[in-house]
Amino acid sequence: MRPDPARGEADIRGQSRAFTLIELLVVIAVIAILAGMLFPVFTRARQTSQRARCLCNLRQLGWAAAMYVDDWAGILPYPGGEDLTLRTAKGFPLPAWDEFVNGGLDVYLRSKSAGETVWRCPLGKKPLTTEPVGGRSNSLGRSYAFNDFLRPWNRGRNGWEYRGLRASAVETPSRTILIFEGYQDYTNEVYCYRNGSPVIEGPEGLPVCMHNGKMNAVFCDGHVETVFPPDTWAAGRWGRYVAKPNSFVFYRVRGGWTGPMPDRWAPFWPYDKYLVDPDPLPAP
Repeated sequence: MRPDPARGEADIRGQSRAFTLIELLVVIAVIAILAGMLFPVFTRARQTSQRARCLCNLRQLGWAAAMYVDDWAGILPYPGGEDLTLRTAKGFPLPAWDEFVNGGLDVYLRSKSAGETVWRCPLGKKPLTTEPVGGRSNSLGRSYAFNDFLRPWNRGRNGWEYRGLRASAVETPSRTILIFEGYQDYTNEVYCYRNGSPVIEGPEGLPVCMHNGKMNAVFCDGHVETVFPPDTWAAGRWGRYVAKPNSFVFYRVRGGWTGPMPDRWAPFWPYDKYLVDPDPLPAP
């Protein structure tokens, strides 16, 4: 019996299309290796993009602050610390930097919202409500805080100077923090203090490391940087910061700034009661 040529060709074609189990496992292993190599690259690219967007937000806030200074005869925005009614009763009606009545930076920028906004880092928490309680409407959706020392003096809560500092009083604008990434709490408003510093009681108002152990900030001259918080306050002085995003754990450490004073928080030197911890805690 003679072999059928057509059937032989079909058998050969069928055999050439089949994968053995070993070949299939090799392909899967190669795909897994490639995925393992590329995943960290994609993660780093995403983190870099988020950090860049945050820096862009802060740069816009810095530009808005510069326009505010031009409009308010050389005075920086008021960092905040009391409600508008009390400040008006004391004879200081200047609005806080994030307010949208009688001034503030809001008039130069998009309003705060639950969506994408220049008032919040891309890694910041979004509010879970559109109806904030108390006086938190200006905080809604915001993850940035104003340097609490940008006022003529600062003696802590109820000892604040209720007005902004004259911009010309800042000795070194290129190294003085203007606005930085602040702690957001776990309420529906994700409340963030409008005025913050390394000696706020904490964790509200403290600097937060949102980007691989560092935070973003815009400085008084308008440039932006990514910095490690303890490196921004004077060596030998105690300050506090939150080391991770979406964490309420804060650390109290000595500063790492070894350059000349003022450091990156004090607008001029000497500054009254600068970095005097109002509530000292033992070091971790």
